[in-house]
Amino acid sequence: MVASQGYFENDLGSYKVNATADTCQNINPRLKVQEIKQRFGRGMKIGKVVFCAVDGIETRRLIWQSVKEKVSFFCDGRMNGEVLRVLTACDSESRKQYPATLFRPEEAFTGPCTARTRIYCANIAASLMIAQFTRYLRRLPLDCDVQLNLLASELNIAGATIRFQS
Repeated sequence: MVASQGYFENDLGSYKVNATADTCQNINPRLKVQEIKQRFGRGMKIGKVVFCAVDGIETRRLIWQSVKEKVSFFCDGRMNGEVLRVLTACDSESRKQYPATLFRPEEAFTGPCTARTRIYCANIAASLMIAQFTRYLRRLPLDCDVQLNLLASELNIAGATIRFQS
C-alpha cells in the first residue's frame, strides 16, 4: 500500500479517480463507474447524494454552498491523525446545523503532516459515512455529528438525531 492514501504501488502515476475506479471494478466487475477527471466546480452535474472527503475547510464550504439545495443526502468525513468526524445533513434541522461546522481556515488544527492521515482511521470514517447512508436509505434514524478519537477511545454523538416520518 502506498503511504496513507490507500492506493497500491501499481497505481503510481495514475489519477486517483482511475485507480479508485479500477479497484471498484476489481471488487465488482458488473459495477458501472463513471470517471470524471476534474476538480469540483459550482456548475458540475451532481446526483442527489454527495460524500465530501476533502482536505480543506474552504473547499468544504464551496461544495456545501454549491450543493446544499440540490442534494437529498450530504455526508462530510473529516479527520486528523486518529481523530475523525462524520457530519450528515439530509433534513431541515441538520442542514441548519452543518454550516456552523465550517470554521475559518486559520482556526483549523494543524498537526504534523505525518499525523494528518492514518489509513485505518480513514477506513473507519468511510465506514461510518456508508453506515449513515445505508441508514438513510432504510429511513432509520441518523446521527448529524459523530466524532471518534481512536487514541482515547472516545465516541461523541452531538447534534440532533435525524428521524424520518413514516
